[in-house]
Amino acid sequence: MPHTDVIVVGGGVIGAACARALAHEDVTVTLVEGGPFRGAASLAAAGMLAPFFEAAAEDPLLGFAVRARDVYRELVPALEEATGVDIALWTEGILHLAFTEEQVAAIRGDMAWQRQSGFAAEWLTADELRERAPGISPDALGAALAPEDGALDPLALLDALIKDAEAHGVTVVRGEPVGDVMIRNAKVEGVRTSSTLYAAETVVLAAGAWSGQIKGLPRPVSVEPIRGQMVAMAWPADEPPAVVYGSNGYVVARDNQAIGGSTMEYVGFDASVTDEGTEHIENAMAQIYPTLEGAPPLRTWAGLRPVTPDGRPLIGSDPRVSGLWYATGHGRNGVLLAAYTGEVISRLVTGKPVDYDLTPVDPARFWSF
Repeated sequence: MPHTDVIVVGGGVIGAACARALAHEDVTVTLVEGGPFRGAASLAAAGMLAPFFEAAAEDPLLGFAVRARDVYRELVPALEEATGVDIALWTEGILHLAFTEEQVAAIRGDMAWQRQSGFAAEWLTADELRERAPGISPDALGAALAPEDGALDPLALLDALIKDAEAHGVTVVRGEPVGDVMIRNAKVEGVRTSSTLYAAETVVLAAGAWSGQIKGLPRPVSVEPIRGQMVAMAWPADEPPAVVYGSNGYVVARDNQAIGGSTMEYVGFDASVTDEGTEHIENAMAQIYPTLEGAPPLRTWAGLRPVTPDGRPLIGSDPRVSGLWYATGHGRNGVLLAAYTGEVISRLVTGKPVDYDLTPVDPARFWSF
């Protein structure tokens, strides 16, 4: 029976970030990836680093998300140097367009509390917006600019995390879905895949939307899949790159493509692309960049985001089983939160302090129901 210090279950960006961070602490790690799974969130993400979009002033996860965004400023160059992978980090900010006076008021209200809290936020008038992004719809009355937000290529990030993890001794097992976590006397003993038993005294569950399907846990994990459909078109000719939220969707510039999304659909593990979903996204993209109206999609796809009942991830230890840790349920913010989640898990597992209040993401909050 193969033995290791830590087994990480799940090979998406969350699991890869956890495995890499643990390996940098000289922990022996086996990363068990059951996929490729159709609809895996990491393979379908847009890659935005946008902690403020849809966040409220009282959001208990906001500080965690901002710190997670900032981790990439140092991590991405280090990963690129170590692996040679271009992660395409965009650090020029994200625009949030307003098309009505009501939207102007709401967005500027959000900017007020963001500034009050010490975060950077700028308002661009319609003329200033056109100067920055001339192809933006003339119907836009202005936009908020989150100058410290950005984006990256999630597939490249995953590739770099895995390569760096392997370079630091992580064993990656592919194509073996974990069926059970083995627990005896309230202590972890390892995991069982379809073909192998892997022994370890520590297991990190980072299987995304599939976390709730793993057996042997002290109770089912409160994570379910939500489908998000995506569309890619050719980037508008002569238009400078940008990352833009409209009122019904977003557009991300990457590799001369306009990546558009997204939907939020409770359809179980169905990762299909639908005509209705594609039409919704195409309309949202055309609202932002009118030249995209009627443009043929280069590709369409869908991902299954792992979402918890309160919308916050599970990051931390099981309250009843020694050696069982959770890093799952990141919803639409998996890429944003991945690197910092890995750092937090590595510090918790190795007994090092974490200088952030993890109460909002503590898995035990669902054990008190």
